[in-house]
Amino acid sequence: MVNESNISVLNHDDCCGCKACGDVCPKSCISFCEDKDGFMYPHVDEVQCISCKKCQRICPELKPSYNTKNASAIAAFALNQEARSAGSSGGIFGLLAQEIIKKGGKVWGAAFDSDLQLHHEAVTNIEDLTALYRSKYIQSDPEGAYAQIKKDISEGTLTLFSGTPCQCNAIKNFIGKSDLLITVEVICHGVPPQSLFNKLIAYLERQNHYKITSFAFRSKSDKALHPQSFTYVCDNGKRKMTVNGLHYQFPYYFGFQKYITLRPSCYLCKWAKPERTADITLGDFWGIEKYDSSLDAKEGVSMIIVNTEAGKSLIESLENQKKIFTESFPINVAIENNGCLVSPTPLKKERDAFFKALNVEPLEDVIYNYLRPKRKFIFDIYYSLPKPLRQIVRHLMDKRMKYE
Repeated sequence: MVNESNISVLNHDDCCGCKACGDVCPKSCISFCEDKDGFMYPHVDEVQCISCKKCQRICPELKPSYNTKNASAIAAFALNQEARSAGSSGGIFGLLAQEIIKKGGKVWGAAFDSDLQLHHEAVTNIEDLTALYRSKYIQSDPEGAYAQIKKDISEGTLTLFSGTPCQCNAIKNFIGKSDLLITVEVICHGVPPQSLFNKLIAYLERQNHYKITSFAFRSKSDKALHPQSFTYVCDNGKRKMTVNGLHYQFPYYFGFQKYITLRPSCYLCKWAKPERTADITLGDFWGIEKYDSSLDAKEGVSMIIVNTEAGKSLIESLENQKKIFTESFPINVAIENNGCLVSPTPLKKERDAFFKALNVEPLEDVIYNYLRPKRKFIFDIYYSLPKPLRQIVRHLMDKRMKYE
């Protein structure tokens, strides 16, 4: 693995940071620390290492696996409006998770702790599932999850694991073939580091003299103007307040949307292709209204790709209980507006300059130069328009770009 003696099996930029190597090491000689850009990487204590190579055998970057490409994708959403609103898109993950728990199983997914640090956590009660809902555009820390899941499965516990494709590939490698493990991957454009989120949350707190106690990407609050909205709760010592905003109004979110803050391996992603690694692939079905005018992705429509018989059985269970609306489309319809079903997020020229600046320049200067719109007033005007007018403007802009 990547180690301090520079004898590397895996190049630095290829490591996806899944942390499975740390869980599998029998001597606990793999630790993790931040590199200069704030991403977590493994380091090996060569004195303790016994060269068992277990870390290499379970590494998803060294041992990627794929299912056969599916010919179709499913547009879906929860028929219960509360369930649909609970998720970032169509509310499908929540229903899948509930099915597992009803069978006495355990569900793993990314959840914020009280300090807004993102970890993989296990849930066994339906009422606790909300912590795992919604997209969270940070690299979750799954350290310890792999070993615990292996223990659970050895004891006969049905387990659903939700994460990025590399994390899903990692848990599959870690566990091996098992009918008790079901994996659900998100269509991932890449992950920024927790350290960057921490810096920019702290920046907001300093600017506004309050403490942020919870944060939600992809907000579906009544005041959300766009699918890429956010909501956070803050406390100024006298009262709690709820703040709503759009992605370009929070530097971290804007940087993520520009794709300049991602982990190096994300621009080389082995799983950005139609052949998926998990049992079920979930994402937003952007552009679906072009093929069925009764559907609107902005209202929350999930895109499902069923990759295995285990995944098919779980989705069919929801259909048979009439919990979800589903409509099948050719896979190319899904690919059309989900570029990471074809290839990784392109590396932006600004990316290296951004991280170099982040390490040496005042944070305010970095935000000004990289993490805000150059013409913010245009964004302000656009999002102040009524939704029907925004749709017309967006259509005209897309049409212009097509012919330029």
